[in-house]
Amino acid sequence: MLPEDYVFINPLIYQRYLFMADKIERQPELLAIPLENIERWVAMDRLGDVRPLIQWREMIERAQASGEGFAELLAFLRDDGEEARYMKSCSPFPGVLSEEELDQFACAWTH
Repeated sequence: MLPEDYVFINPLIYQRYLFMADKIERQPELLAIPLENIERWVAMDRLGDVRPLIQWREMIERAQASGEGFAELLAFLRDDGEEARYMKSCSPFPGVLSEEELDQFACAWTH
């Protein structure tokens, strides 16, 4: 039985992150995209709390610097825990998946 405060998360969002992790695992050069997004968004100075973006930047830079960091980032992208969900709510990954790839995860009622 689920706790009363359990929040149901759209399973397509989770599946999208699994797909994106697989794509990044095959093409690690794609990590340049979220780093560029982070820099642009922080420079625009229109965001309130940028701490999640800074955490993403640190995690991505560790992933670029070492195999261990890369494995940690992939594991985090594939995680569906509370912290991962919170961080994913401030995702710097737009542009990593193509429109065609994103369409695979669109709910029928969004079209």
